[in-house]
Amino acid sequence: MPPRILLVSTDRVGASMAGPGIRAWELARSLSRVGAVTLAVPDSSDMQTNDMRLITYGSDRPRALAEALTRADVVIGQGFVFESHPGLLTTDLPLAIDLYDPLILESLDLYANEDLATAQAQHTRYQALTEALLRRGDFFFCATETQRDYWLGALTATGRITPELARQADRDLRSLIDCVPSGLTEQPPEAITPVLRGVHPAIADDDFVLLWAGGLWDWFDPDVIVRAMAALHNEYPHLRLCFFAGPRPNPRGDPFRTRVYDRVRALAAELGILDTAVIFLDEWIAYNKRGAYLYEADVGVSAHRPGIETRFAFRTRLLDYLWARLPVVCTAGDSLGETIAQNGVGALVPAGDVEGWIAALRRMIDQPDLRADCRSAADALARRYIWSRVAEPLAAFCQHPRRTAPRKTAPAATERIAELERALEERLRYTRHVEAQYQAAIAQNRTFIGKFFSIAQRLLHARNQRPQNDASGDDRNKRAQGNQPQEGETS
Repeated sequence: MPPRILLVSTDRVGASMAGPGIRAWELARSLSRVGAVTLAVPDSSDMQTNDMRLITYGSDRPRALAEALTRADVVIGQGFVFESHPGLLTTDLPLAIDLYDPLILESLDLYANEDLATAQAQHTRYQALTEALLRRGDFFFCATETQRDYWLGALTATGRITPELARQADRDLRSLIDCVPSGLTEQPPEAITPVLRGVHPAIADDDFVLLWAGGLWDWFDPDVIVRAMAALHNEYPHLRLCFFAGPRPNPRGDPFRTRVYDRVRALAAELGILDTAVIFLDEWIAYNKRGAYLYEADVGVSAHRPGIETRFAFRTRLLDYLWARLPVVCTAGDSLGETIAQNGVGALVPAGDVEGWIAALRRMIDQPDLRADCRSAADALARRYIWSRVAEPLAAFCQHPRRTAPRKTAPAATERIAELERALEERLRYTRHVEAQYQAAIAQNRTFIGKFFSIAQRLLHARNQRPQNDASGDDRNKRAQGNQPQEGETS
């Protein structure tokens, strides 16, 4: 009998979705070839599929997945879903944990501009979650070999690498932790209705288009490309840089942008190239429509700041460039960028090097043969990242799920799980408190407004009922003055 696989997404899955949701959706589709997949997504979804069973769960209800767990043989999840639903960590089912996003390292950039107390509080939260995951997981998967080295060290520090485990596993411990990078669909995007050329007022049919197909997060450095664009503007008046710049879908609130969006947009305006050479697409590009934009681009670009986040990053936007067989120019330092350069798909530029970007872009513009060679190399490299291929280690675990974590959870892990449950309960209590205050304020306002309109209606009714032969205002004033005491009549 095929295994019953429950994959829980921590992020929105729908027509408009970001990296974590896309990864959950595509992994679920790939795993449907080896098992009966249930994909659980937070709150709601507008996706339609026959490949799997799609269910929704309340992101603020800790036990919302209890029934789904009773119908599963193996569970897969990533990141914060284990914080909001700690019951996933206490189930006795085999548990595969996605570690493609090293939260602790990412948070160093996310909270770099917050006060130290806030940053430390978030670090403590991420540390507790990460330790709980490492102690409980039965199989782990990440995006790159560099990440795998990082996580092997973490697993060693939490006591998971033991003689008993080593005797049960392969010598490389890939049965405990392996690489499952994000992937791409087998067929590259095709020409459909134009979306940029001849459609956007600043992009002509024959313009040379650089595409930044991803978010503007805190660890990126789009400024360096914008400065290169300003330097090249007079030399190449038909050169365009187009950003995917719509607000990110958010399962826990309103869509949002980062400070980087405001900063780079202001820089383009300051350099006099905003909405001419540098264009921001201010709506989030739907997942099934992004191929049309990639198809119309000439080169895919990405630039980031140097740092520890970069060393362990896997830039999924670079995969989209491979999918579209685009030449790539990107900053050196991350694993996929290095792979792209080594395979002849594009060029790497040192972090922050404006002159390097100018030279690399000039070569791409002036050398059509170079671009053709990059596209051919991209076609070969893209085949290594087809979703069904990259998901093989996870599919193998799901076909033969097993427990590797100690069944008697270590005291430290138990305390971490209890800590997550306490934090969640506290958050829910606070949410209920705020909601109660909000509803009380609304009720009070409604009472006030009701009294106001009642008084206003009585006054209006009294005015309408006034006798027509009532004395004039002058007569009333005279009588009122006649009734006032005169000077000296009172002490």
